[in-house]
Amino acid sequence: MICTGIQLLTPRVTKNNIGVVTRQGYTEKQVYLIKVEEIYANEFYEASQLGLKPELRLRISATSYNNERELKYNDQIYTIIRTSNPNTDEVVLICERKIEDNQQTK
Repeated sequence: MICTGIQLLTPRVTKNNIGVVTRQGYTEKQVYLIKVEEIYANEFYEASQLGLKPELRLRISATSYNNERELKYNDQIYTIIRTSNPNTDEVVLICERKIEDNQQTK
């Protein structure tokens, strides 16, 4: 199955009567992909020095992106670690796979 789109995720937050904010899932916005690209070697090296692990590079329409920090692609949730604008019509999202909030790394 070929994926032709992604869902940009915006956290839904609620605040209780004493001001504690909690996340209650996501609001999803369907966006069509222009292109899936390879992570550049220098980009991977620079990110790894900062403790990041870029795994995915996606090109979408600039009009679709509104500074979301997470997305879903092929049923996996990714954190957007960097963006770039190669031209006025497109934005490139560099992403790493998100570790679930309730999981701990070994």
